[in-house]
Amino acid sequence: MNLTPSQSHYVLGILMAQGRIREGHVRNALKSREEEIRMLRERLASLEQLAAGGVRSLRGRIRRGAARRRVVRRLRRAPLSAKVRALRRLQGKYMGYVRRLKAGEKARVRSVREKQGMLAAIKLAQSLARG
Repeated sequence: MNLTPSQSHYVLGILMAQGRIREGHVRNALKSREEEIRMLRERLASLEQLAAGGVRSLRGRIRRGAARRRVVRRLRRAPLSAKVRALRRLQGKYMGYVRRLKAGEKARVRSVREKQGMLAAIKLAQSLARG
């Protein structure tokens, strides 16, 4: 059966209205389509490399590619220096205290941070949050 895009849209709307197809089913179908496109692009890239490279290198790539699809890839993060980690910890404390303050108090703390630094602003925000 060949449907035009407008006919497909109409049929899908009717089936969803009747409760025969749920919105989640449609999302899953679209998600699997994107996954299939990604896999086809990977295969095409490996075939293009085969034309440029050798057969040996392709075998390893295919194995690694299959393993990648089975295991969710995790992105590597660059290690943080001690200085950056300390600055982020201070920023977290600052945000934690300032989040609870009213708009006027936030402006006061912000001006203290600009003039006297982060530690002074944290102390002020901490005292304002208490009382």
